[in-house]
Amino acid sequence: MKIVVLEKIERSKAQTKRLEQLGRVDWFESSSDDEIPERIRGADVVLVDWIDPSGFILSMKSPSLVALMSTGYGWIQHRDEARKQGILISNVPEYATEAVAEHLIGLALCVARQTMVGDHNLRTGRTEKGYLEGVELKGRRMGIIGFGKIGRRVAEISRCLGMEVVAHTRHREKRGDVPYGSLGELLSSSDVICVSCPLNNESRGMLNKDSFNTMKRDAILVAATWNIIVLDDLIEVLQNHRIRGVGLDVAVEGGKIELPKELLNSDRVVLTPHVGFNTVEAKTRQVNECFSNIEAFITGNPKNVVN
Repeated sequence: MKIVVLEKIERSKAQTKRLEQLGRVDWFESSSDDEIPERIRGADVVLVDWIDPSGFILSMKSPSLVALMSTGYGWIQHRDEARKQGILISNVPEYATEAVAEHLIGLALCVARQTMVGDHNLRTGRTEKGYLEGVELKGRRMGIIGFGKIGRRVAEISRCLGMEVVAHTRHREKRGDVPYGSLGELLSSSDVICVSCPLNNESRGMLNKDSFNTMKRDAILVAATWNIIVLDDLIEVLQNHRIRGVGLDVAVEGGKIELPKELLNSDRVVLTPHVGFNTVEAKTRQVNECFSNIEAFITGNPKNVVN
């Protein structure tokens, strides 16, 4: 079996040995568009992390596997056509559930307590005490948009903090004992709004000017999914002090993160550079599950196939 790893994958010696026992592995630190065609020629498995396989997937042999290191895959083009040609795509579901859920709660706490404002002010010479007034999360309502594994874990942590929880989801049967609310009901009644739904045609741009106008004036918004929120509309409500603040794990795909200066300069915005998934534990699970997908494909029992 020829296995091609097109970009740098952080892994342990044991993980390296595990993959190399499955076949001949070509390890690359990075791969340009010009280099990829020759590198994947005749490959049974191509492993990618940040590289979009849309440009080369239909040129792969049949059968073969594109092994993603990510959970998401919606940006990949030609998925159905690839399947018809015997080219499968596998993803790594749920490896970052705990990491992302904890990160979202952390963003909410940072906004609620103005943590980043205090940090910046103290570092730049403002040393008086007691001037930053925050709010407590206990007793407030957490509204969760999207109730998959991450949303359910956010609900569990929120309840541990003494919060009431309501969810908005297309899959109402998965809510357990968490009350369901329409999007409008959730937005108008929640003190903290957490976006954990996947990006698709229905959710893209879902939170816009009309949505923001229904929120409580002191609401906190946190999100780990990009392009759900219309940034221009968010900037307007922040400038008009229509919500308390926002915490975003910025997931702009493909190179450099570029954000409007109005977001970068606002002291009511907390930003992180797409790191919600990025913990020691999650990365270990990520590699193990990706390699497990490759093992399953090679042994004739493919799993986590998304096309």
